[in-house]
Amino acid sequence: MRFIINIANQSLKQSDKLLGILAIILLTTACAKTIPEKGFPRTIIPSVDQFTFHIQHSPDSIRVLYLGCGHLIICYRQENIVIDPFFSTHGFTKSKLFSDTIAFQKYENILHKQHVNLKDTKSVWIAHTHYDHMSDLPLLLEKKQIDSTTPIYGNEYGASILQNFITPQQYHPLTKELTYNPEQPNSVSFINASPSISVLPIRSDHAPHYKIFGLPIHLMTGKLKTNYFKQNFIHATDTTSRKQWKEGCTYSYLIDFKTNNHIDYRLFIQTSASHYPLGRPPLDALRERPVDVAFLCAASSDYVKKKYPVNILRDLFPNHPAKAANVVWIHWEDFFGEPLAFEKACLVRMTNFKGLGKRLHKGGFTPDSTHQVMPRPGTVVTIK
Repeated sequence: MRFIINIANQSLKQSDKLLGILAIILLTTACAKTIPEKGFPRTIIPSVDQFTFHIQHSPDSIRVLYLGCGHLIICYRQENIVIDPFFSTHGFTKSKLFSDTIAFQKYENILHKQHVNLKDTKSVWIAHTHYDHMSDLPLLLEKKQIDSTTPIYGNEYGASILQNFITPQQYHPLTKELTYNPEQPNSVSFINASPSISVLPIRSDHAPHYKIFGLPIHLMTGKLKTNYFKQNFIHATDTTSRKQWKEGCTYSYLIDFKTNNHIDYRLFIQTSASHYPLGRPPLDALRERPVDVAFLCAASSDYVKKKYPVNILRDLFPNHPAKAANVVWIHWEDFFGEPLAFEKACLVRMTNFKGLGKRLHKGGFTPDSTHQVMPRPGTVVTIK
């Protein structure tokens, strides 16, 4: 009960504590749904661990390993970039978090099976600092799966959370000068993540986690307690309090894969649903070179403006027929359970997947097995 009250306190104003407690009870008692036999999203969840988009822009291909929530490892010409490293899961009622060494063994097995070498990582990108987007990065650093010289990019809280695991110059905060803001368009340059890969950080935001009586409930916001992680997160397997993983600024990413200065492929990564136009890349850049494949978050997608994700899809694919837009739906599984379990995939709680399907259909982006996929964790999506 103490955990329920703590979350209620940070979610709502003092006068609304009772509503907060009721909201958490609803969330914890809501069951994760098994994948339905008919309709969205069953038709776009493959029962295999490989999926391919045929783009035909370059003789080289991109391999994207999806590992649950927003965690992606993108491989191109033996250069990797890592997005939102997370694989240790905990039931929602557990207030203490830690990196799970058993989960790490499963994680390593998937990497080995899919021929992905984390030591080829050239940079790490964190969309925001909730635990399900970065809490296992310290374990990867501690086990030297990711080198101490590898740059890490993220929001204003990341350096404080990681302070006992990184070298002084390793973390790069994404300041206003480095980030494109769709609400106040500014001129920014791509960041060179490797000789072949460039990344444009984009100011985004985070959807409410759910609504109760029409009131949006947004968890784990507010200021980060810097000293908390300095004193309590010394080893990667140390336990930390879930409520201390404050969100901070949220970003999406436009990523170019290049030969010399020629763009072979362009991907868009958004690991949290957002209120449009936040999260959207520069329109002139998209008109000049549209996206080949978009990775979009399914969780909480019905708690933002109802035109999401249709508006952003129309911007990302301006020259494509709607049905030809290539989309990978991520952060869809019940990560309070076991997202790395390929055979146990369940839909995340408190998200209306049928509503998402209806919005896509109404906007002309009806999911089909050729252009849209909702991959199980452990799946490699190949773009070639």
